[in-house]
Amino acid sequence: MIPITAKPDLVTPLTQIKSITPVSTDLDSQKNSSEFLPGQKYQALVDARLSNGNARVLIANQWVQMQLPENFQSGAKIELLVTSRLPELQFQIINGTQEQASDQPATISSTGKLISALLQDAHKQSTPTSQNTQISPSISSESSINSTELPSLLQKAISQSGLFYESHQAQWINGEKTLQSLHQEPQNKMNSTVMAAMDQSVARAVAASSNTMDIAVNNQINTLVTQQLSTLETGQVIWRGEIWHNQPMEWEIYEQPEDHKQNEHEQTVQWHTKLHLTMPNLGEITARIAFGPHGLTIKLDAIDRNTIDLLKNNQQPLASQIQAAGLNVQSVEIHQHEK
Repeated sequence: MIPITAKPDLVTPLTQIKSITPVSTDLDSQKNSSEFLPGQKYQALVDARLSNGNARVLIANQWVQMQLPENFQSGAKIELLVTSRLPELQFQIINGTQEQASDQPATISSTGKLISALLQDAHKQSTPTSQNTQISPSISSESSINSTELPSLLQKAISQSGLFYESHQAQWINGEKTLQSLHQEPQNKMNSTVMAAMDQSVARAVAASSNTMDIAVNNQINTLVTQQLSTLETGQVIWRGEIWHNQPMEWEIYEQPEDHKQNEHEQTVQWHTKLHLTMPNLGEITARIAFGPHGLTIKLDAIDRNTIDLLKNNQQPLASQIQAAGLNVQSVEIHQHEK
């Protein structure tokens, strides 16, 4: 079953966790997840709840973001078990203590049951790593594209993915988006028969009072809803597709606190983006860009030695071009990544 972080309006009241509970993490990109080995147990301390819904946790002298239940507040001590390291670091809560926890059993609303059923059904039909991955066709039919065209094409790929459809509806109502742009999203490309089937499934699910619900939701809708829920929970979007014909790329976007500070109100947020692709001549390349209040930092990793030399020779021109575009570049780092 896919772990669910239920919102307060779906669970009444919150209960103290006494059994093993799965949680996922966003490890600082500068740290190596290989330091955590499956089967090992760690004592952790909840430092603070963050604005994105996650908790900042100190574990093995590293600051990690975790999707903890809301009754784990600042100061709570947790014993964690590493269950998986790849593709993402995963823990399970073995034991935890928190103040003012209730011993009453949690009651999940019908809406919560619907969400749980959607997630379980999607898990049966897809791999766990695809829960919040948007797999898309090529964003360009050309064999290659101009570098000036790529940013707008990538923006369009995310904007029209369907992940933010409800937000775009609100923008349309406020006159900030056109109806034509809404029609480009997957929700409006589904035929009326599929939408009618979805409405009937939702109605049956909400009316159900047992834990077992027969939900016949179209696979496309099911997958899309799962991706939306995962994006809401993790604050992370992973896009996978072709940026031009036969050139696949993985693209990850997420937010992360810049630094741990004594005063939580002083905490600033960085937006991170990560691009990974394997090119015919340059080989495997990973680009990590962090956007913060003081500018951006760029880290480029490659495997091929010749590619490393080429990147280093163009390191200063790259920084100069970005500066000329009005962005402050704090640093550009180039590293060789071993297989």
